[in-house]
Amino acid sequence: MRLLNRLVAVSLAAVVGLAAPAPQAAGAAPLQAQTTPIRIMPLGDSLTFGKGDRTENGYRTDLHTWLTAAGVDTDFVGSQANGSGADTAHEGHPGWRISWITRHTGYWMKKYKPQVVLLDIGTNDLLRHQALGAPQRLDKLIDKIIATDPGTRIVLAKLLIVKGKHEREFRSFNSKLAKAAARHPRNVTLVDMSVIPASDTVDGVHPSQAGYRKMAAQWYQGLRKVLPMTTPVTPDM
Repeated sequence: MRLLNRLVAVSLAAVVGLAAPAPQAAGAAPLQAQTTPIRIMPLGDSLTFGKGDRTENGYRTDLHTWLTAAGVDTDFVGSQANGSGADTAHEGHPGWRISWITRHTGYWMKKYKPQVVLLDIGTNDLLRHQALGAPQRLDKLIDKIIATDPGTRIVLAKLLIVKGKHEREFRSFNSKLAKAAARHPRNVTLVDMSVIPASDTVDGVHPSQAGYRKMAAQWYQGLRKVLPMTTPVTPDM
């Protein structure tokens, strides 16, 4: 069984181009196992909502399924709910920019008390000619989340790159996220959605169902460093 689990994990990495999980930052131990579900808030824009997926499940259903299979009892939380999965709650807001998410984050943090935040935001800033200052705005958002609850773990996504006239801004923004994560090594884990190709989107921006499945795989790999998994494998893709 151990050999089978290792083969499944290797198969997933080969399919979606994942590297082996990086070593955890010093002092950033995974959350401890607990008797109640671990509260996870998917936070961001239309890629968190699930636009592009006809079911509007986005990455959330596959991710929840894989976490359950890995022995993690999770509860997705947030004011939004859509899709057909077992747990449809989230905080994904189509069209929203970093500053708009920041404006409401304190309220959401206090109301839903997430222990883990899956943060994918910045696409609308870059597409709407607001790339200037976007990394600094993201820093403020991260600071606000941690100030509300210093124990919160943030899994921070490098953005899926939109090709064309904005591509340079996306690559520049993504190149600054390692520094943003390094500011809070005990809280922030970085994952890379830029590995998802434009061919796995429906319009160059929003993933197809296949693209969202690859997003789920990236989130899962990041969460392996954060959550107390008893059987850290995923289904064969």
